[in-house]
Amino acid sequence: MPREKWSSSIGFILASIGSAVGIGNIWRFPYIVGENGGGAFLIPYVIAVFLFGMPLMMLEFAMGRHFKTSVVPAFSAIGKRFRLAGFFVVFVMGMILSYYLVITSWVLAYSLFFVSGRYMPFPEFTDSYYPLLFFLVSGGITFFVVRAGVKHGIEKLSKFLIPLLFAMLLLLLVFSLSLPGAVRGIEFYLTPDFEKLSDPLVWTAAFGQAFFSLSVGVGIMLTYGSYMRNEKIVKSAGIITISDLIIAILGGFVIFPIVFSFGLDPASGVKLAFVALPPVFQKISFGIFLAAVFFLLLFFAALTSAVSMLEVPVATLIDSYGFERKKATSMVSAIIILIGLPSALSYTALKLEL
Repeated sequence: MPREKWSSSIGFILASIGSAVGIGNIWRFPYIVGENGGGAFLIPYVIAVFLFGMPLMMLEFAMGRHFKTSVVPAFSAIGKRFRLAGFFVVFVMGMILSYYLVITSWVLAYSLFFVSGRYMPFPEFTDSYYPLLFFLVSGGITFFVVRAGVKHGIEKLSKFLIPLLFAMLLLLLVFSLSLPGAVRGIEFYLTPDFEKLSDPLVWTAAFGQAFFSLSVGVGIMLTYGSYMRNEKIVKSAGIITISDLIIAILGGFVIFPIVFSFGLDPASGVKLAFVALPPVFQKISFGIFLAAVFFLLLFFAALTSAVSMLEVPVATLIDSYGFERKKATSMVSAIIILIGLPSALSYTALKLEL
């Protein structure tokens, strides 16, 4: 069976942007900034993105296109002793996805709650079995997209969702900048505390966020690169990196005006999205609509990233062992769902202890 390819350069770029742009940009990035002193964090972050993240992305694209295969066979082609390292990368990717789907399921649940005009406090949500239900639904959606293939699944999804994601982000940006506390939020966001630059933990957080956000070092871009035709690697990596950075920065412009307008804690982490923000949306005009847009935005970003994560082990089974895509996707999805079940159940009425 001939190896699948992207149908166009724009399809490849949008799919790669979809992989890079996830919850990490819109939800994690603002609270990481909040935890690390506001604007000071942007300096090491930009350095990490362009001096380390983008070159690594180009390397992964080059390896994938050169070897025309996924992580394990590509590592094996470099040297047999690297084969085990390839399997380790795939294993790590699967473990990350098993928990990432848990967060994705929360976002999907809140998207549907607000679309239907219903609000459920997070403690009430985790005292029910909704988290388990939406975990299975999120895993199922990811499964069907990857099962459909590179062109008809991953690329088609990305061509639809990434432009929509940009439009939704701009809509929320207009709302946020119109709030009374917008100026204070932007000042906190952009004013650097240069003393923070001497803290190695800030630099560590910046590099970790950059690698996490760009989806580098975990085999995703290598796998996507293996489906390339004749796309220009430097140009493509530049577009993807800049798009990812723009979305992350715009995410901050959306979050911080809301945070300062309503007296929220900018470093409140996970609680910011699921505990602090929903009651705020309840109080403002058109809040239910804006909440639906916000959580749908998060879900679309999470879904395109989850799809790229699942493609890594699926492509490994196809390339290393000759599995058909449908069989490989079914097997990998079942394993990842089973691995993620304890995490999903720990946030339900069962309160499973890990």
